[in-house]
Amino acid sequence: MTDRPGAYVHVPYCAHRCSYCSFVAVTGRETEGRYFEAVVREARVRAGEVEGPFDTVYFGGGTPSFADPSNLGCVIATLRDVFGVTADAEVTAEANPDDLDDSRLSALVDLGVNRLSIGVQSLSDVELEPLERRHDAGGALRALRRAVALGVRVSADLMIGIPGQSRESLRRSLETILEVGVGHVSVYLLEIDKAPRLVAMKVASPALFAGDDEMAARWEEVDDLCAAAGLPRYETSNWARPGDESRHNLKYWTRQAVVALGTSAASFDGKVRRTNSGSVTAYLAAAEENGTAFVSEEDLPADSARREGVLLGLRMAAGVADQSWEAAVATLPASDQARLDDAFEAGLLVREQGRVRLTRTGVLLSNEVFSLLL
Repeated sequence: MTDRPGAYVHVPYCAHRCSYCSFVAVTGRETEGRYFEAVVREARVRAGEVEGPFDTVYFGGGTPSFADPSNLGCVIATLRDVFGVTADAEVTAEANPDDLDDSRLSALVDLGVNRLSIGVQSLSDVELEPLERRHDAGGALRALRRAVALGVRVSADLMIGIPGQSRESLRRSLETILEVGVGHVSVYLLEIDKAPRLVAMKVASPALFAGDDEMAARWEEVDDLCAAAGLPRYETSNWARPGDESRHNLKYWTRQAVVALGTSAASFDGKVRRTNSGSVTAYLAAAEENGTAFVSEEDLPADSARREGVLLGLRMAAGVADQSWEAAVATLPASDQARLDDAFEAGLLVREQGRVRLTRTGVLLSNEVFSLLL
């Protein structure tokens, strides 16, 4: 990990909106050309916002693999021209398995993408159906194998809590993915609060949905399987072979600077956090007229920034330095400090080798700690 800034580019276009999706995304590619022109303009107007060069570039979505690769290439070329991009930069694109045929993979690699984050979610067709994913299990496996064979770094996303999922089916999906040879796995809990179709399904068939204790047991299963395969957990939802961690996402957890472009993108210059409009239409209008599309700005007071740094740092398996912990805790009321002492006593937190970190039980109950640091 370095102190250099990273770049994030939001690509909102998707062929289809999945049932659980709460991200800023639009179906189809009607405004794609105009949108990427606006992103390029935004990048040029924001020249000098941070001192380059970037050592990570991350295309998130939406579905970046659905967009014309040449548009991603234009953005990369602009970032090189305006800010600079290091020769060894990590360049990631999120991808849907359906998009990753040989032609699309080659095009992405040719323009400089060297890491793919592939949205598998499950290798059970029965489980993919309620998620309304475009791919099936066979297609996801073929995409993973193509990407691994091509030599790019590959991360696979899985979900815990899919309707009808069992601990055994999750294990089969994960074991198969690990056998393919990916170097990174991200596993997230399915959230249905903003997914009306899944909420209706839960009301009609609650037995299809796991309870909190079962969800925790599945997370522990993932943790065990990944560790046994040589991919230790380095963050609450992420496991990787040593050296295959997401260098870009580490910037968020360590409060490093990221210039974020496109609709809904959130930038951080090391002190101030600015967020772009979450409407594609509004973003286009603002970026085309002004070159920027900020709708909010947050400059945390020093004490709040210390606490945020510790909260984010505790998401990582390595935790935070003792001195950072003490500086943050000193800003809290005595009652909250006492409750954090109780968290050590309860086995949620541990202090060792000059650092404070969550225990495995603490990870599962992390909100009990995080709520005191907000």
